[in-house]
Amino acid sequence: MITVHEGPHKSFLPNAIRSRIAAIGAGMSFRWSDVFDAPLHDFPIRDEILCQYLPLAAGADVLEVGPGSGFTAFRLARRVRRVTLLDVAPRAVDELRTTLGNIPNIQFVCADVTASDLPGRLGHAFDAIFGLDVFEYVKDPAACLSNLAGVLHPGGELLLTFPNVPPPIGDGVTWFTKLSALEAMVAAAGFTTWEIFAVRPRRFAAAVYAALHEWPLRTYRRIRAGDKHARPQIYEATWAFQHRERLLPFKASLHLYWTVLGWAMRLSGRVFIEEPVGDRPLGRQLVIRARK
Repeated sequence: MITVHEGPHKSFLPNAIRSRIAAIGAGMSFRWSDVFDAPLHDFPIRDEILCQYLPLAAGADVLEVGPGSGFTAFRLARRVRRVTLLDVAPRAVDELRTTLGNIPNIQFVCADVTASDLPGRLGHAFDAIFGLDVFEYVKDPAACLSNLAGVLHPGGELLLTFPNVPPPIGDGVTWFTKLSALEAMVAAAGFTTWEIFAVRPRRFAAAVYAALHEWPLRTYRRIRAGDKHARPQIYEATWAFQHRERLLPFKASLHLYWTVLGWAMRLSGRVFIEEPVGDRPLGRQLVIRARK
């Protein structure tokens, strides 16, 4: 991360410039060695939501649902006491063990987040739980929320972010046409307080992301081989997982590019702004923050 050191004298940097520098480094903690050592990833902009809306204490015991390549956990593990990664796909969990098994405070569990035996499979409760763009793939969202509430410590916090977009535009199986239905589900799960809001990137961050990530990626998808209409429901079915060996030689270059892209997006401050959902939940990126 980029840090401004004050020292014994007042900084010569104007407040506006100092706050802008702090914003650039406000994402997940970064080391230059991450360019080579972190698991391969495709710039998950959703990590910015995690950084903005779920502060984590240094001694926190954290559960991540649907960790993908493990990139988020790789960086998060040096900030918290323990990270447990939960995924339903055995091959994905095996890959996580291969790439992250040398990090002592990361644990791996292969289980369905909606299964009735989940608390026993996990073995203990957590201070915080998060899932980034996973909830839309859960076939029984009520059971998912109930299980996650059940494995939170009292006072623990849950953060779920997901695109509330039905097919054919969205590729998930869960979405909500009314906010009240989602709120009722959160309440029934056993959470005591919660807030549900929509987020969208600020105009500058959105323009940078579109120009440097979305447009090049769409161009590549048009020319690459394979099923361009595939809509995988688990990480191990994605193109990135199935072709990860082909991408590994380019990992350092990709990670360096993503790092610069992240810094560029933060030039205007925080990447995301929140908005009330009201009576228009469809077609928006929703965030659930709930406390037990």
